[in-house]
Amino acid sequence: MSNSNEKKFSPRFAKSVEELIFYTDTSQSDYPIFLTSSFEVKIKKKPEDAEKFAVFHLKSVEAVEACDESGFYRLQSYLPRTYEVTKDVAIDHYLSSYPQLPLKAIIDVAKDLKAGVFLRTLRLKYEVYKGDYENFVSEAEATVVAVYLRPPYDDRFWDDKKFAITFSTLKRLLSKLPPDVVTSLQKVTYVDKVTAGRIGALPFIKVKFCLPSPELTKAFDEVKKWLEGLEEVQVQALDQALEAEEGEAQAPVQIPEIEIKPKELEVELEAPPVAPTAVQPQPQVVVPSKPSLVKIYLLSMKLPSKYLVQEIEIEKNVEKRKWEGKRAEIASRLEGIRRTCYSKIERIFAHVEEFGTWVAITNEAVDEAKKVSDFIKSELKALQIDQVKKVDLDAYSVKAIPIYLEPEDAKEILNAAIQHLSADVEELEAKIAEAEKEQKKEALKRLESSLKYKQELLNAFKRFLQTLT
Repeated sequence: MSNSNEKKFSPRFAKSVEELIFYTDTSQSDYPIFLTSSFEVKIKKKPEDAEKFAVFHLKSVEAVEACDESGFYRLQSYLPRTYEVTKDVAIDHYLSSYPQLPLKAIIDVAKDLKAGVFLRTLRLKYEVYKGDYENFVSEAEATVVAVYLRPPYDDRFWDDKKFAITFSTLKRLLSKLPPDVVTSLQKVTYVDKVTAGRIGALPFIKVKFCLPSPELTKAFDEVKKWLEGLEEVQVQALDQALEAEEGEAQAPVQIPEIEIKPKELEVELEAPPVAPTAVQPQPQVVVPSKPSLVKIYLLSMKLPSKYLVQEIEIEKNVEKRKWEGKRAEIASRLEGIRRTCYSKIERIFAHVEEFGTWVAITNEAVDEAKKVSDFIKSELKALQIDQVKKVDLDAYSVKAIPIYLEPEDAKEILNAAIQHLSADVEELEAKIAEAEKEQKKEALKRLESSLKYKQELLNAFKRFLQTLT
């Protein structure tokens, strides 16, 4: 029989580090927050059906300071005991410490509504892991500035009118604030309640400002890329290039698949073309004969990313990147295009981390790279990016570039590629075994398809290397 008293919550999603902090329960500490590959947040409860997830372990919550702006001592006494170490400060301290927050506007309207005001600052410490505590990323902090507003009701006894008064006060608060302030508050303002002994639950308005440290932002971005399935080295290099060039979250959109059927890959050694003999005497040129030089393909690519449509604000001499409205929708689709390109590229190219490049060994690489390039151009045209920013769509493309190497140099690159491909195959086989054990049919089908492509590519690289020995 189900427990009728069990609390049920709608799924919560955190596509930004600020959203993760917002969903953190600061009334307790030393517990895990799980973030799945769909960016769903699960508090304490390990996601059983998630194939991939990260852990943000809330190590501690420390009360740093508080300000009782309008005799709000009653609510302070009801808050968790872990918060009793706060240092009392004046409101001017808050206004000068957090000029980027609309604290004065909120307080002025609250006074007009005869609502009590209490502020509290919390310091949160997280330990960040990829996987189930498997790969430690970093330890980082965040600051929460909470503004509590108590509507003008009598809190000496319980009655149902308290909640009605609280919700109406919230509506009046938002209607009296400037539009730009309301926009920033809507996602971080809500009605909460505290238990007040025999009185029962007292409702109040809470505004929860979430301020991540640069270290936590960096850790979240790293985890997010990992959850999205992008190779860390690839993404870092490409994003840095994009940011330098450009100056520079909605639900993921289904991107049409590019059909690339696995097949037996053929390889060949090729010498560079020899120029025809001129009429006039020319200096004698020694042309390397087959197989003196080895032809392989390097991948030249410039993929679009969300940074293409970002907006940048300067706060306290620090750049803050943001995506809102139409930009957020386009950014999500751009990241979807980017992920799809990677999934297609890795079917014929091998990423060689030591050399910072992608390598292919067959002439098919030229055609497949062109297919991916055509796919990018088609998707970008459909996005209507020009609604938010003028962009040269032809600047984004994928191309296979042939190069000729000395055999020993080619062997070094091929051995490195084989090592990485072998590791990828082993990882996929382990995931397949786990999916079979847990009877995850959909994941199993996808993993088996990936293994098929990866194994075929590994075998092709091995055959090619044998021709050089």
